[in-house]
Amino acid sequence: MRIVLTGHKGFIGQHYLEHIKKDNQVWTYDIADGEDLKDKSVVQNMPDCDIVVHMAATNGTRLFYDTPTEVSMNNTLPTMHIVDRYKDTPTKIVFTSTCEIFNGAVDKGLYDVPTDEQVPIMFDDITNPRWSYSIPKALGENLISNLSTHWLIIRYFNVYGPGQKDHFINEFVERAKNGEYYIKGNDTRSFCYIDDAVDMTHNLVMHANNKIVNVGKPEESSIEDVAKCILDIMGVDPTLLKIYDGPVGSVKRRCPDTKKLKDLTGFEHYTSLMKGLKQTVEALL
Repeated sequence: MRIVLTGHKGFIGQHYLEHIKKDNQVWTYDIADGEDLKDKSVVQNMPDCDIVVHMAATNGTRLFYDTPTEVSMNNTLPTMHIVDRYKDTPTKIVFTSTCEIFNGAVDKGLYDVPTDEQVPIMFDDITNPRWSYSIPKALGENLISNLSTHWLIIRYFNVYGPGQKDHFINEFVERAKNGEYYIKGNDTRSFCYIDDAVDMTHNLVMHANNKIVNVGKPEESSIEDVAKCILDIMGVDPTLLKIYDGPVGSVKRRCPDTKKLKDLTGFEHYTSLMKGLKQTVEALL
């Protein structure tokens, strides 16, 4: 297949590229290579292809609060340009979205956990800088899902693994290495190891059309339990962990309903959390 992949130097993108590059013709675009997809001319010069997998995004919870305007711009304009470039062609557009877009509905108890793809999109405080990432993702879902040609939207749930930056696990490991054993908030998340996420992603890219699909592991874990597992792997007494208040807007629970994912891919053999954490932590030490 002829595939255009954006964001190939990001966390999921770099792993996905390794997965597909041997058996497909792949063109890559990433801001790290000087290819700013906010520049419409860069996108207009992308080649004709069978599939565009749009993974490029500015991500990382700390960045949502520190540089919300930049995050919003970086996650809006490239998607609009890609839709404009390929909307009148036979190219299938794959858009990688996020479970962040429905935090409000879940946190207010308006929808079930585990959460399926029919959950209403809701932002309870439009001024909260945390939504600088998820609002552009919600906009992207609307743009992509109204295309007249083939499309696919993947909603990732807390993918983790070696090479990740600006997320809880790598940031906690760095703090622990410096003798700082604390977390902010004790919400639940469903951590999905990167190898599993990539396998499921490519199966969907190749075979699923005109669908919104959760990609994640249907297992809920508290941040406290994950942090204590990490400390144990690092040889630190887990009872040293301190828990402080979490940031405003952080959803209390998160877990995907993966029935549609399993029906489409048959995937069910997930990497255990302990095995995935061990491999991730060892890569950071």
